[in-house]
Amino acid sequence: MKATLAAAFAASLLLAPSSGFAQTGTPDRFVTVQPADKWLASQFIGQAVSNEAGEAIGDINDLLFDKSGKIANVVIGVGGFLGIGEKNVAIPYNALAITADANGKRVIKAGLSRERLQSAPNFQATEKTTYMRAKEQATEMGQKALDKAAELKDKASRKIEEMRSSEPKK
Repeated sequence: MKATLAAAFAASLLLAPSSGFAQTGTPDRFVTVQPADKWLASQFIGQAVSNEAGEAIGDINDLLFDKSGKIANVVIGVGGFLGIGEKNVAIPYNALAITADANGKRVIKAGLSRERLQSAPNFQATEKTTYMRAKEQATEMGQKALDKAAELKDKASRKIEEMRSSEPKK
């Protein structure tokens, strides 16, 4: 009996909300299998988006959730090649039509043309992912390398000119 009471007390301490965080829902309801009517966010990231004409207009780069946990916006990467030169455009989640093709594969469509998305304002995230920070750092390091290479080229050109000017004339 003492062991049961001790275990129940320990469990209640583990399940008690910590300060600063509101506990919502019942913690003892675990989902063990993905329900048929629920989708994994990881399956949306990278998914192609097409328009009503069937043209590929971009791919999903991220999802914005509201405080209740519902998807509010979808960030679509448009333009560029393999992510280079691509810009992000956020549209309302409800602007997407999500269906399945004849094979049951998920198809995501948005009623926008490629040109409309490319002319849309760029989406700026205020939270940076590790990938975003790494990409920014790589871009910065690449620019520094280009600047240093140009500086060394100029220095080498000056040295070559000095050497040529100090050679005896034939």
